[in-house]
Order: sequence, then C-alpha cells, then structure tokens
Amino acid sequence: MPGTERLVFQQSFEGLIRALGDQLDEPCAQQLREAGIDPRGKLSVAYPLEVWVESLKLAASVLAPAAPLDDGAEVVGRRFLEGYGATLIGSALLAGVRLLGPHRMLERMTRNLRTGTNYLEARLEQTGPTRYVLTCRPVVVAGFYRGLFAAGLEMSGAKSPSVVLMRSAGDAAVYDLTWQGDKTADKRPEPRS
Repeated sequence: MPGTERLVFQQSFEGLIRALGDQLDEPCAQQLREAGIDPRGKLSVAYPLEVWVESLKLAASVLAPAAPLDDGAEVVGRRFLEGYGATLIGSALLAGVRLLGPHRMLERMTRNLRTGTNYLEARLEQTGPTRYVLTCRPVVVAGFYRGLFAAGLEMSGAKSPSVVLMRSAGDAAVYDLTWQGDKTADKRPEPRS
C-alpha cells in the first residue's frame, strides 16, 4: 500500500489500555501521552502505526518489565485479546470466535486482523489436521501476535494450543500454530452446500 499511511484503529488502543489494567497508573498514562495517545481522554478514530508501536513497547515494559520485548509483547497480546473482548467491536468478534472453533477462526484471521488496522495482511495454510502456518505482514513486534494467536486459539476451544514464530524476514512473520487433536471437536468442518 505505497502512499497510504498505516493506521491502527481506536478499538486496538482500547484493547491495549484494558490490557494494562491496574498497571495503568499516572506515570504510565503520562508515557502513553508522550507516545501520542491519552488513555484517560477521548481516543481518536485512528493513530499512525508509530504511535501503536511505542504504546505496545511501553505496555510490554510495564506488564513484563524483566522480559525481552518480544516476550513482554506476548504477555500484552494475550491480555490485549481479553481487553479487546470488552470493547463493542471486540465483544462481537470474540462471540463469533467461540462459535466458530479453531479451524474457522483461523480461516477468518485476515478479516479479524483488519478490524484493528488498515494495513495488516495474513495468509493461512493448513499443513496438518490441527496445524497451520500463518504469514502476517507487516509485523513490527512479532511477540504481540504470538500472544494474540495463542489466546485466540484458546478462546476458540483449541486444546493446548502452541504458537511458534518460525521465521521473521523483512516485515513478514511466519507462525506455526498447532493444538491437540480431538476426534470430534477438532474435525475440520465440512464445506456448506
């Protein structure tokens, strides 16, 4: 999307603020203001990607201060999905995730990711009965999506999900998503006629 400013929408920041929970004290709020958002005021409809990245890094340092950025961002990704589920759009999206199950949830991943930004793309390939390879681009902090996908799989009913960053090259990140099979619950849905 050359020439188009990469934007992160309001509901993503709402989820991030909710992920911070009780850790969002006044010093943290001030740092978010310095990054470009006011967590105590009315949020804008969208913010530039740079504001999201700085806010995400801050949240990771607050929620997992001793962890490297990607590991801290994974904690944020997990808590983000819980916080995002408390927003109007997020609650509707997550209600659908619970009904869809892991296969259909992953098949709709591109659309689900696009509800939070105007730029994120995802390509999904099934490589086994309960295994997928998911390529996302552009990804700035890969750990965030690791936590987000793991929490999404859990919420969709996947048993013992695992999300591993297989590789990161340029602005693309490739994830291996797996979960334990179950003869009934994990059967891939039949196409509708």
